[in-house]
Amino acid sequence: MMKQLKNNFIRVLGFALFFGLCIFMVSGVKAKAADTDPKLNLESCDVTVDGIYRLRVYNLDGRSVIFRSSDTSIVTVSNTGKLVGRNCGDAVVTALVIENGSVVSTLQCDVHIGPAAVSIRFTSKKLVLKEGTAKRIYPLVIPKNTVEKPIYWSDDTSIATISSAGTVRAQSIGSVDVHGMIDNGDSDVCRVIVLSADDYEDYRIGRRSLEELLSDMSNTDAQESNTITEEDVTTAPDQGIVTPTPTVTPVANVATAPVAGK
Repeated sequence: MMKQLKNNFIRVLGFALFFGLCIFMVSGVKAKAADTDPKLNLESCDVTVDGIYRLRVYNLDGRSVIFRSSDTSIVTVSNTGKLVGRNCGDAVVTALVIENGSVVSTLQCDVHIGPAAVSIRFTSKKLVLKEGTAKRIYPLVIPKNTVEKPIYWSDDTSIATISSAGTVRAQSIGSVDVHGMIDNGDSDVCRVIVLSADDYEDYRIGRRSLEELLSDMSNTDAQESNTITEEDVTTAPDQGIVTPTPTVTPVANVATAPVAGK
């Protein structure tokens, strides 16, 4: 009886492993096929009025593609996938993948057209961070319903970096300006001050003012720049001390003027 139960268990386990392997292999084939299927670079995007964006279809493998807009008064699309925002609103751009005269794949991208930004201002002109921490800053971009995203950069990424989303990361002690700019050229600046853990705690609880800490930071930088280390000194090989021989002008070569009155 026990032997029969054992055999049945082994038989059931074998079937389970077999079917599990089959499912795994089929899933792998489907996943591989999905990686090679045509697809758009984006399923949704924001474009400003009069702004331009390019849609791309990957994995065409020689097949052609036709683009269509659901509302050309909002967004138009060229044969190469170039989107142009016409008016504020929402539309769907469809990409039809053609092979041998037939549509083999239909891809869609939801497009939102919004106003361009006209100005950008940081709500705070100064940001104090502890070394190794990060914080996202939110500039005031006008109009508030703009779909435009500012671009950011840091004057010294060794002190602080800023991501495309506005996240400032404190890298090392010091101070640096980070900038935000919109397409029309309007920009603003925020000063980022990175403190050590101890200094940041002193600043946080009010034990020391930011002005004191910045003064100490400036003095430290000045001392470091004026300190000559062994590595800063270039020495020549020791060839002994040579005493220069003074040049003496012979008396005979010196012209004398006659003495007046003689």
